[in-house]
Amino acid sequence: MARKRRVPKSARKVMILLTPAQELALQVIAARRRSRSEERDSPSEIVADALWKLLIDTEGVPQTQIEALLPPEPDEHQSNLREFPK
Repeated sequence: MARKRRVPKSARKVMILLTPAQELALQVIAARRRSRSEERDSPSEIVADALWKLLIDTEGVPQTQIEALLPPEPDEHQSNLREFPK
């Protein structure tokens, strides 16, 4: 049975460097979330949650304002056919 994809297909891999203490903190958060049976327990989801919290609470920028800056997602049901002028 395949694992359910929890990261959007539009996500891109980025490299971050963590000290041993930061790595341990990430593992502690993941373990605590697993013990609470939360779904968002992967390192990617934990870092994303922390970024949103920092942006909203410290910087005062709502998530909707950031998401409004992104271009609209293309319509998946859109046809590849184009009409040419006669």
